[in-house]
Amino acid sequence: FKTIAFFASVFTILICISFATNFYDNYNKSRFIFFKGDENSSNIVAIINIDGLIIENNNAFNRLSNPKIISPSLVKTYLNELEEISPQLVIFSINSPGGTVSASKEMYDIINNFKKKKNIEIYFHTNELLASGGYWTAIAGNKIFANYGAIIGSIGVRGPDWYFFNKPKSISSGIFGSRIETQESIEIYSNTSGKSKDLLNPFRQPLKNEIEHLQNMVDEIYNDFVKAVSKERKIENKIIINNIGALIYTSKKAFENNLIDEVISLDNLIQKIVDEKKFSNYKIIENLDENNSFFKEIFKSLFNKFEFNNFPDCLTLRSSISAVLNYKSTGC
Repeated sequence: FKTIAFFASVFTILICISFATNFYDNYNKSRFIFFKGDENSSNIVAIINIDGLIIENNNAFNRLSNPKIISPSLVKTYLNELEEISPQLVIFSINSPGGTVSASKEMYDIINNFKKKKNIEIYFHTNELLASGGYWTAIAGNKIFANYGAIIGSIGVRGPDWYFFNKPKSISSGIFGSRIETQESIEIYSNTSGKSKDLLNPFRQPLKNEIEHLQNMVDEIYNDFVKAVSKERKIENKIIINNIGALIYTSKKAFENNLIDEVISLDNLIQKIVDEKKFSNYKIIENLDENNSFFKEIFKSLFNKFEFNNFPDCLTLRSSISAVLNYKSTGC
């Protein structure tokens, strides 16, 4: 009863904090604040800071527990607000190892459509990491910039993990981790309808046609990825496939391969824009860091005590065709 009461109390506190956080966010309607420059200037440069996995996650509970998520719907909300502000240029300051294919492509479409609809320049800048689905998103911008030493690339697609345990004997878990013994003692049964419905069953070998089917799915998405990079970055398809591949590069090498436009810090990029646009005065605004509000920090601190912190988002990555650099690099 004490254990139940404890968890019930913790759950109640988390729910209360969630409601309080949502109220706080709704009360603060403007998602952008003045950063620097002349507050009264009409020459506005907007910075949108986004960081983490690109996953469509509309669940407020999950976003609070694992804030390192770039949600296409949230980015769309930022851009909708910028329509009323009418900045001269938008900079996405992004660090991302990638995410699901669907969310990465959706982000690309949202930003590309906004750029064309509003006839506005959009730049991308990364301090540390812009890979796979993150890079797919970034090619929607007019230009891409990176700090010295940042990691760029991974133009490829990764399918779901598939583990096959041949003739499992026993599966156990304990304080020292999980263990599977494989011999001829256990038979696995599953009730499914439809050929290959148990496609990723780890206790049977995949059929040749199933492997070919999954490979065709990955190849189809990869070809679309390559075409998009070729179109936006003006690089021939065969160069991307044969020379650049799905490797990752330092910002210097990425520049040499035309994956980015310049190696430059964000502060210097802002100054470069001001000089090129010949602004006599300017105003820099940026989005509020919604993940670091007082309530959310409390929520995150409490929730991080549980080991299943990242489970919903890691499950999303592992169970789908994903454009990601590496599951381990995402904390999964």
